[in-house]
This record gives sequence, C-alpha cells and structure tokens, in this order.
Amino acid sequence: MQKNLKDIATETTHDNTTFVKRLITPTGNKGRLATCNYAWLEKGKQLEIHAHPDGEEFYLFLGGKGEMLVGDSWTTVEKDDFVTVPKGSNHSVRNNNDQNLIFITIRTVVD
Repeated sequence: MQKNLKDIATETTHDNTTFVKRLITPTGNKGRLATCNYAWLEKGKQLEIHAHPDGEEFYLFLGGKGEMLVGDSWTTVEKDDFVTVPKGSNHSVRNNNDQNLIFITIRTVVD
C-alpha cells in the first residue's frame, strides 16, 4: 500500500502540543521492530529484489524520485510517499533519476 503524507490526516497528541501523522498504528502492525534504517540509492542503482518471510517492511521516502516494486507492480515514489510491504512480498527500490533517492526503512518480525 502506498500513501503520501499530504493525504494522511493530521492529529494532535500530548495535550494538543504535538502534531502527528500516524504512519504505523498498533492495529496495523502485527510484529516487533527488527530494523530501522536511513538509506539512499545513487543514480542508476537498484536494491536487489527480495522478500522478508518473517514480517512487514515500511518505507518513508525523504528525497529524490524513483520506483518501488511491491509484489509484481512497480510504482513511482517520491518525497513524502509511505509504502507498506506485506509479509512475504517481493520488493525492491530503484533510482532512475539524477538525485539520490533517500528513504527510511522500518522492518518488523512476527513471533
């Protein structure tokens, strides 16, 4: 599933002092944290196609523009896009643009 930050509702928390956009919720995540990475791909680079049979992975794109594979479908990704990769789904990211494609990944594992 892909969404953009502008399309996610803004909420307030902590006595209305903090604004949040909930990317991952306890009900939407069945696993525990395995990794959290700040990463980037240079022009022309591609992350190998792979799957995680033990949990989900989440991608938040911070800069650049590229493409992401989830399952059998490639889709364009850019700054502020958030992509959920279901458990066991093949996925990859490729940068076919001039600027670095910058993203954060969060991976969970299910016990």
